[in-house]
Amino acid sequence: MTQRTKEPTDFRTMIAGIITEGRALLRTELQLARQELSDNAARAGGGLALFALALLVALVGLVALSVAAILGIAALGVAYHWAALIVAIACLAIALVFALIGKSRLSASALAPTRTMKQVKSDIEIIKEMSRA
Repeated sequence: MTQRTKEPTDFRTMIAGIITEGRALLRTELQLARQELSDNAARAGGGLALFALALLVALVGLVALSVAAILGIAALGVAYHWAALIVAIACLAIALVFALIGKSRLSASALAPTRTMKQVKSDIEIIKEMSRA
């Protein structure tokens, strides 16, 4: 009869241990998720900086290339307004490239806490195996 009273106690102790370990693991995973989100926010800041850089380069490029192209094309006999249009299109194409690079760094998939999610899935599998034993 002593064995029967020990079995439920051992089982309860085991379950309590699993729950305690699960809570500690969850707290650790939440801390990891916070850190990863913080790192991803810093990366997003870099993406925003690239957007700002794209704007700055586009403005400077528009002015410099417009002047150079207008003068160069005007020397060939093309009207100033056509030369300005050609240069504007080229500058906007460069700005588009920078904007697309910045956008890719701000995408939801780039900011998701993938390492944490992978670790949580692994932890869940370990807890399931422990509870089966």
